[in-house]
Amino acid sequence: MVLESLINPKSAEKDPWRIFVVAFVYSLIASFFAWRIFPSEASLLTITFITILFVPFFQRIFVIEERRDKNPSGNIFTRHICAIYVYSAFFLGVIFSLAFIFVFAPDMNVFSLQTNTLKNMVSGTTVDSSYLFLKYFINNSQTMILSFILSIMFGAGAVFILAWNASIIAVYLGFNIRSLIGEGMHTMQAYLYGVPLGLGAIALHGVPEIAGYFLAGLAGGILSIGLLREKYGSIAFNAVVKDALIYLALAETLILIGAWLEAVF
Repeated sequence: MVLESLINPKSAEKDPWRIFVVAFVYSLIASFFAWRIFPSEASLLTITFITILFVPFFQRIFVIEERRDKNPSGNIFTRHICAIYVYSAFFLGVIFSLAFIFVFAPDMNVFSLQTNTLKNMVSGTTVDSSYLFLKYFINNSQTMILSFILSIMFGAGAVFILAWNASIIAVYLGFNIRSLIGEGMHTMQAYLYGVPLGLGAIALHGVPEIAGYFLAGLAGGILSIGLLREKYGSIAFNAVVKDALIYLALAETLILIGAWLEAVF
């Protein structure tokens, strides 16, 4: 894979900024080819291309993480914190890239599905915080479980879920940036100002929610490798399953916190 020639998975965890840059560039490329090949389906094909590009890379990351569970050192959080950094860098790189396309290349029209999804989310709001909490918790829990299952089945299947959520956030940021441009701000200035401003606006509930997806994807990916490489019932197998279940439980806790924050604030 070209990606693995650009970034060695073994050293990537120590250099997340390179992951960010590569995710930014690759997302631009994925969007362009999706738009050129199937313009009517570009919104979904963009996410598919990003997933195809990054799944082999994350599969290698999960192999490294699974080995750490076989020979554990430190606690469960310190063992896998670098993988969380890689996920975060990838996620932010996709957001910045797709928001860039939304603002600077509106004629490409690769976000029709994301735009409709975002409009449905906004139009479906209500003042009843208890109803909102239940709605957010159920929807986000389903997404988290899907990330876990996809990662078990495909090793790094959660990349698709993360790329999709990144595209939704990118469209949200894009609309905010266009508002700033409409107020007279220069396009590049609006982009550089609007992206961190928009991310900050959703950070309170967004950080625990997305972190929950990260942990669920990591748990499923590690478990997938463990099921393939370790003997059932062995010490190494049990260690992998234990870490995966702990991360899955923590992911659900973060989803719960995120849903409450989003409903209340």
